[in-house]
Amino acid sequence: MKKIAFLITALFFIFLVGSAQAQTLPFGDTAKYWPGWGNGTNDDNKDTIGTPNFTGGSADVVNRQLNNLTFNRTAQTSYWGILSPGDLFIDLGANGNWDYVVDLASWSTAGTGNPDPAPGAYSLYAINLALNNPTGYITSGADKTGGWTGYIIRDGHPVGVNLAGQNPLGTVNFSGWGTSATTSYAFDFSGLGLGDSGEFAFSWMPNCANDVVYEKLSYPVPEPTSLSLLGLGLFGLAALKKKRR
Repeated sequence: MKKIAFLITALFFIFLVGSAQAQTLPFGDTAKYWPGWGNGTNDDNKDTIGTPNFTGGSADVVNRQLNNLTFNRTAQTSYWGILSPGDLFIDLGANGNWDYVVDLASWSTAGTGNPDPAPGAYSLYAINLALNNPTGYITSGADKTGGWTGYIIRDGHPVGVNLAGQNPLGTVNFSGWGTSATTSYAFDFSGLGLGDSGEFAFSWMPNCANDVVYEKLSYPVPEPTSLSLLGLGLFGLAALKKKRR
C-alpha cells in the first residue's frame, strides 16, 4: 500500500512540475517610450500620438521558450495608409540590453513611403545592443520633416536597427501588417529560448513611434525543490519497476 501511495505522490509532483511550465502571459501598454528615450517635448506625456493605439496582448511561454507574441490595437482607420511596423526587440533577462530582433523594417529611414510587410517568415537576428545606446538605431525621425512632411510623430525614438551584413539565426512567422481593419498581430517563434532568469522584455512600435509598446514579463522557472521532487519521483518509479521485475 505504501508503494502505491508513493507512486501516486511521485506522479502528482511530476504532473505539477510539468504543467507549471506552460503559461499564457497577458501584458498591457504601460510605457510611453523606452526608458531614457524621452525627447523633452510634450510627446513625453502622451502614450499615443494619433493612431494606432496598441492596448497590449499576450505571450505564450512553454518550458522557458517563447512560442508566440500577440499584439492588439483598437479599431482605428485614420492615417493607416502611411504607417508601417518597426522591428520587434527582445531582451533576455530584462537587463537593458537587446538580445534578439525580428527584422520587419526593410528600410533605413522612417517615413510614409516605408513598405508594409505581408504575412510570412521574417529574419531573426542575435544582437548585442544596449537599450540606451544613442547611435545604434534607426529612429522615427522628426515632426513634419523629411519622410514625415505634413505629419506629427514621436520624435527621435528607436523603431529599428540596421542589420546590413549580419547573418540571421532563423525566421519568425509574422501575421502581416494588414489593413486599417486589422487589430491583432502575431509573431510565431516556435520555441525561442528565454534562459533561466525568469524575466524578459520586448518592444514593438510603428515606424512613427506614435505608440511604443515596451513591457517586461515574468515566466515560470523550475525551483530547485521542484526539480528535486521530480528527480525523487522518477527515482522512485524506477526503483519500484525494478523491484517488481
